[in-house]
Amino acid sequence: MNWQVNQNCLVCKQSSSTLLCNYCTDDLDLFDCERFQHNLLLWPKVKRDLAKVKFPQILALANYQWPISRLLTGLKFSAKLPNALALAALFQQHCLTGLHSPPQAILPMPLHGSRYFSRKFNQSIELAKHISKISGIPIDSRIIKRSKATQPQTNLTATQRQKNLRNAFTLDNKASMQLRQYQHVALFDDVVTTGSTMSHAYELLHKYHPDLKIDVWSICITLTS
Repeated sequence: MNWQVNQNCLVCKQSSSTLLCNYCTDDLDLFDCERFQHNLLLWPKVKRDLAKVKFPQILALANYQWPISRLLTGLKFSAKLPNALALAALFQQHCLTGLHSPPQAILPMPLHGSRYFSRKFNQSIELAKHISKISGIPIDSRIIKRSKATQPQTNLTATQRQKNLRNAFTLDNKASMQLRQYQHVALFDDVVTTGSTMSHAYELLHKYHPDLKIDVWSICITLTS
């Protein structure tokens, strides 16, 4: 990663001219996206853990484990914005290199207004902004809106997750009309655990725009083993 900065490595804290030093970068356990044709649902391990998702494709950087998980939580809960740049650069290098048919826009998953007010920023938008800048793929954060203040999904059962997410998303009417200019988009979130949140957003887009090709992108997938 050739991002020149005047700080120490974000992981090991040793002196480094880049956000992640070469030693920490070499130690990262990242998914081999090209091996699975840029669709990790072709990998039985991922297909098993995301067996009930509605979307047909997912592209992600790594399993949700240290140190990637630490960089994400630092961004999400402590607003460590350099983490977003480091993760976006990794995503571009390891997930988007060799992608033959990139989407026309990145659609980051929205936060409800109340959660945005308390957190002051949306970590998925911050990550998507940097991915957009590096890749040249535009970001469009106007189309999907979070209309319901849902509970955190982490400790909910599958049934509770479905109820929690019911009517959680809406399409902005004006922006939804502009969605018709796209034939191919990527839904983006920081972490996919069961895929239920992404599935609801995917189904909403597919319902109103059935011919739209919709990819799913994420920094991490939470694998059970």
